[in-house]
Parts: sequence; structure tokens; C-alpha cells
Amino acid sequence: MSETKRSFSKILAAVDGSEQSFKAAEYAIGIGKKYSVQLIALTVLDISKPRHLSSTFITAPTYGLRELEEEKKEAQQWLDKIANMVSEKSNNINFKSQIEKSMSVEGAIVSYAEEENIDLIVIGTRGRSGFTKLLLGSVASKVVTYAHCPVLVVK
Repeated sequence: MSETKRSFSKILAAVDGSEQSFKAAEYAIGIGKKYSVQLIALTVLDISKPRHLSSTFITAPTYGLRELEEEKKEAQQWLDKIANMVSEKSNNINFKSQIEKSMSVEGAIVSYAEEENIDLIVIGTRGRSGFTKLLLGSVASKVVTYAHCPVLVVK
């Protein structure tokens, strides 16, 4: 088998605020330092999950928007934390962050990676959902299955 040397120019770190996702971001930064890459930290807000229900049966067209805005603010804090990690650890990484909204977190990660010509996706084994699979979280598992590029799963 021939040995091929792989280099990366664009790395995507999927972040959901969990400890695992911050570990994944640290790995992405470490790899990024080696290859002088563009590192993109991506958070996907799941708009399919139910928001806090009011006690009334009738909801306004703006139902859930306040909760979604709160989630977006929290996500921005995660991305700011990663931006600080990048600036502390490396000066040769071009950092960018992005917040997407989707009904499919894994689908949004895979689609974003394809659209942005990502060379490597770095993701944690499990996220914040509280549901655990035997070895791999459902989002990480689906990203590994459907991604067009290599995926590094960080434990």
C-alpha cells in the first residue's frame, strides 16, 4: 500500500458547547498550527427541537424566537471561547466562526463542509443531548457516515 501524505487547508470544528466539542476544537487547533489552515468553528442550532411551551394552546407567529435568540447568544459565547483559544495557541490559523440553523444538525454539518470545501471535520464523540449510544453519539455517527472528507472523532 502506498503511503500518501495528507495536508489540510480548511478544517471544520463542530461545536455544541459540550466538553467533548471543546476537546475536538483543541485538536483542530493543534492540527491547524501544523498546517497553517483556515479553521472554521461551526455551531448548528436545532430548530426542530421543541422550545419551552406556554400554558396557552394558541401561540403567536413569533413563538420560540426568544428562546432561539437565547440559544444563539449562548452559541456565540462558545465560538468566542474557541476564538480566544486560537489566538492564545497560534498566530498562523485563519479563524472563522459560523452559526447555522437547521432541522438536521448532522445534515447541516455535512452540507456546510461540502459547500466550503472542508478537508477535515473534527467532532466530539458525544454532544449535549444527554442520550448516549454505545460508542458514538448519533450526530457524530451520521457525520462520519455521510461526510465527503475525513472525520476525526475526539473522545
